[in-house]
Amino acid sequence: MKTEFKYSILFILLTASTWCLAQNEAANWVFGQRAALDFNFGYPIPEQGSQIDTQEGCSSISDRLGNLLFYSDGSTVWNRNHSIMLNGEGLFGDKSSTQSAMIIPKPNDDNIYYIFTVDDRARANGLRYSEINMTFDGGLGGVTSNKNILLETPTTEKITAIESADGRSIWVISHKWNSNEFISYLVSDTGVNTTPVISAVGSVHQRTNNNNNNSIGYLKASPNREKIASVMSYQNNETQVFDFDAATGILSNPITLSNYSSEDIGPYGCEFSPDSNLLYVTEIDRANVISKVHQYDLTQPNEAAILNSAVVIAVQNDEELGGLQQALDGRIYIAVQGGETLAVISNPNEIGTAANYDFNGVYLDGNSSHYGLPPFIQSYFFATNVFRYTCFGDTTEFSINTSTVIDGISWDFGDPASGINNTSTDINPTHVFSSVGEYLVTITIDTEGETQVVYRTVTISEQPEPLNLDPLVGCEDSNGLATFDLLSAIPEDITSNPNVSVSFYETLDDAENRVNAIIAVSDFENSNGSQTIYVRLQNILSADCYSISELELITAPIPNIEAFDTAFFCENNPGDYVTIDVGPLEGSLSDYNFLWLETSETTSEIMVQSQGDYTVRITPIATISNQNPDGCYAERIISVSSSSVATITDVAVNYGNSITVFANGIGNYEYAVDDVSGPYQDSSQFSDLEPGVHTVYVRDKNNCGIVDSQFSIIGFPKVFTPNGDGDNDIWQVKGLTAQFQPNAKIYIFNRYGKLMKELLPTSEGWDGTFNGNLLPTGGYWFSVTLQDGTIYKDHFTLKR
Repeated sequence: MKTEFKYSILFILLTASTWCLAQNEAANWVFGQRAALDFNFGYPIPEQGSQIDTQEGCSSISDRLGNLLFYSDGSTVWNRNHSIMLNGEGLFGDKSSTQSAMIIPKPNDDNIYYIFTVDDRARANGLRYSEINMTFDGGLGGVTSNKNILLETPTTEKITAIESADGRSIWVISHKWNSNEFISYLVSDTGVNTTPVISAVGSVHQRTNNNNNNSIGYLKASPNREKIASVMSYQNNETQVFDFDAATGILSNPITLSNYSSEDIGPYGCEFSPDSNLLYVTEIDRANVISKVHQYDLTQPNEAAILNSAVVIAVQNDEELGGLQQALDGRIYIAVQGGETLAVISNPNEIGTAANYDFNGVYLDGNSSHYGLPPFIQSYFFATNVFRYTCFGDTTEFSINTSTVIDGISWDFGDPASGINNTSTDINPTHVFSSVGEYLVTITIDTEGETQVVYRTVTISEQPEPLNLDPLVGCEDSNGLATFDLLSAIPEDITSNPNVSVSFYETLDDAENRVNAIIAVSDFENSNGSQTIYVRLQNILSADCYSISELELITAPIPNIEAFDTAFFCENNPGDYVTIDVGPLEGSLSDYNFLWLETSETTSEIMVQSQGDYTVRITPIATISNQNPDGCYAERIISVSSSSVATITDVAVNYGNSITVFANGIGNYEYAVDDVSGPYQDSSQFSDLEPGVHTVYVRDKNNCGIVDSQFSIIGFPKVFTPNGDGDNDIWQVKGLTAQFQPNAKIYIFNRYGKLMKELLPTSEGWDGTFNGNLLPTGGYWFSVTLQDGTIYKDHFTLKR
């Protein structure tokens, strides 16, 4: 005997006897600037590879198992491989049209689809459709010759779709321009009926203020097929809600919602809650750079009461919120112009702030949204079912949101290895899957004598284990920043696993919510001494399966050293060497590793005997790690040169008792006269030297030695007084000695030229006598004949 039971849950009644709902056809979203989301796993997972780049309109479709088939911006169609579909260019939609494209499957035909397109701002291309046959191009599909078939022109930028009352056919609904007429086209198993059902109801959509901006705004049907919402932006600045007859395609009984303050765009996107009781509308106030999300309670009895129920659940500064779209998880997602996230309303059946609006609802993995999100046949969302905890070993939870009373429900988890646990009749069952893999879950719903079957694919995936990561050490640059290659901290078996994605976040909250991911993973900069970031390992097959690990970043200073120095050794000393070292360092030498690059020595000092540049790499031991094996080193260069003692080649005696010293050698020399201790000077010239014998000293500045040489300055007294007082009694030429010019001849003459005396340089000198007689006061002349024959003449005075 069958036990009768009923569940008071939200479910939309369909009249078809046994029909497999195509809910998974809404599993893949492609939109914005190469953004894509996969809802097959119960939560949105960002995908890469999309080629779409559209400001507004877009559409995508999947098969009944949730596999992406193709997508379009209204002008181009791309297949599942993200290549342009065969004959997939030149459709007459426009990616700047609010809802430029809408994909509709042909009932009872798995191969034929129709793309309905609407032109931008009520232009001449109007509403058209093109046919796609999925058997073309080896199963990738192609647009047939039934392309850009005109249905109506001109039209607004609006289009939506909902199942008809027969549970098989689909109504495609748009709106004429310069008219108040809605047009509903029925798509059945015989194709597109090109004769529309016309509903002349509501406001006229027409040109205002010399533009067609009133054509902008979304058109949406409620999941229960009972309501249609139409948004008119700009001058009309209103949203109208109509009753809809799913059997006839007729709209009626308009109510007008006009509580919007902006005329610069104004209301734009709209969406019904899963239970069809609430309506959400986005408003863009471009002039004040603000957006709002309005909520209306459609269960209220009349227009005034509905307006009075209006609640602004979100005010977003400096952002423009665009289209809204319900997803398979029962949430409503909101496009953000230029944003790397979508906003989300997590509990859209709840009134007011309980609806739980979150601006950073889902991260798009580096891609971006614009104004549009892909529309779907709204009755796909009549029974949004959610499953959670899909990691192997988890207890997976299932639930279903529907909109009326049902008589019974049964679940087949597609896991026969689990035995008697493979099925359940609970409204919210749980199941532990027997192994990793993909399972087709079948949900059979009985309601008022009818049976509905929903299929969902569940993938049970491995959960990545948390990592025990060594700190990542980065070296501080001159600006106090360290650059880290974050991926270098992750083991290769993780980074090479195609089923695991690795992402990095600066806060734990960001890691858990997958927002604000660090983009510059190969050159992340940090100026803190130590910072902890968070590593999320995500199994790409399941949003539930992830782990979060901590990674410590240590910013280490490069050692403060004297970067350059010089040293010398003396070539004139056989076996000489010089000791060079690492210079002064902070702390102890034991805190560092040293490597002399030219000699491979590892000591703090080395001895060298040849010229050249010697580089020592100085590395604090504390900065060396597995991820930073070289550590934070600095390099000191010591330039080693050789030097030697000088060779004096000449001392040139110049006019004015000056000399110039000539010395050769590879050293750097300095000079002194008569005192080996100096002072020394860099110049090799000396002046105003006294007549006589002197010694010049040439010293190598690098301490390789001193050489000397004697020289003489020839001079004579201008006056002498031979009076026997012992002072200046003898006249002699100075600078002529036994060492210098010993064979020179000195001749003294009176003023008449008579030779008075002949002297040798070695003699004592002349005492002022001639033949024993004292000569008188007066002037006398002399000549000096040097050994090389040079003759020098001058005169002096003798005084008595």
